[in-house]
Amino acid sequence: MKLLPKDIFEAKSVTLAEVKKILEKRAEDAAAAGTELSYVQQVTLDYVNKFSRFPREDALKLREELMTKFGLSERASNQIVNLYTPPVVAIELNIILDKEPVTLTEEQKGDLIEIINSYVEKT
Repeated sequence: MKLLPKDIFEAKSVTLAEVKKILEKRAEDAAAAGTELSYVQQVTLDYVNKFSRFPREDALKLREELMTKFGLSERASNQIVNLYTPPVVAIELNIILDKEPVTLTEEQKGDLIEIINSYVEKT
């Protein structure tokens, strides 16, 4: 069976760092086969190279920490991890957490921002 470029095998929320890793692997495979990434793939790779703040390992670790410590969904955790300029005050965080079933206290939001900033300082 020949796979078409738009075949969907799995729908999953991922971080920009994960997208970068996937597209870098595809670029290597394409180069080995004597081809190139599609236009959309190349544009996406350029985007994630510019706007992905964290290395893959840190992005995954931060996402997991946000999900376990604060009960955030994978979607909300990915949104926070993907921000190039992370929230620095609770009101900025509220925009992302607006549709979350979990309600965080102001203290928890402060703790969450501190955790994010600790990862930012590493980069």
